[in-house]
Amino acid sequence: MVRSPKITWNGYKINRVKSFKYLGIHVDDRLNWLEHINKQGEKTNKMQQNLILIAGDNWGISQIHRWTLYKTVIERRLTHGSSAWCLNPTFKLKRKLSSIQRPFLLHISGAYRTTPTAALQTILGIPPLHMQLQFEARFTSIYHLRVPLPPIITDIQPQDLDMKATGWSTHPSEHLKPNQIYFEDGEAYIARKDIINIFTDGSKTEHGVGAAFCVSTNDIWAYQWSAKLNDNNTVF
Repeated sequence: MVRSPKITWNGYKINRVKSFKYLGIHVDDRLNWLEHINKQGEKTNKMQQNLILIAGDNWGISQIHRWTLYKTVIERRLTHGSSAWCLNPTFKLKRKLSSIQRPFLLHISGAYRTTPTAALQTILGIPPLHMQLQFEARFTSIYHLRVPLPPIITDIQPQDLDMKATGWSTHPSEHLKPNQIYFEDGEAYIARKDIINIFTDGSKTEHGVGAAFCVSTNDIWAYQWSAKLNDNNTVF
């Protein structure tokens, strides 16, 4: 037998481990992420047991509230770090994720335990867990991290997507007060001796609601801003 090499760092011995946890993700020596899924499965199993305490087959919170808890708590927990480990999940990983999702589907629907997982997903309108996590992983990588993915995964590149623009620092819907009005964003273009004119406008049509304003100095546009508001907003 051959002894494994001894590794030291600043005089301290570094022990070899099968897996380690970094930023909430368990990284194993084979990089197949099964250790991470197993750990997440243990946590979600405890959460599922807690869910049973507040909702039985014919008592407790309603089905819609169970569905909401799954989508906003359980699924969000499993999504953590998915851009690192679920961009292109293997068959073994998909099967493991399906086994984690199935108890929640049964509990939300109240169906018989012999009901196929695919049928439960269709009835409840919940996609397979590996597909949901894969979508989250790819969206995060391309849109938020701006990291290009291999063509085998997707043809969409970061430059193909529009980034959400950051407008004026104070939104018109916040009902500006006199002490909130300032020219921090456009002050470099406005001299103190110039005459400043500010024009505002807003409109609501069947296509949506919008607001805008412009800053003019000596008949020259110094700053312009516009944005689409929520359809429930009003221009008054």
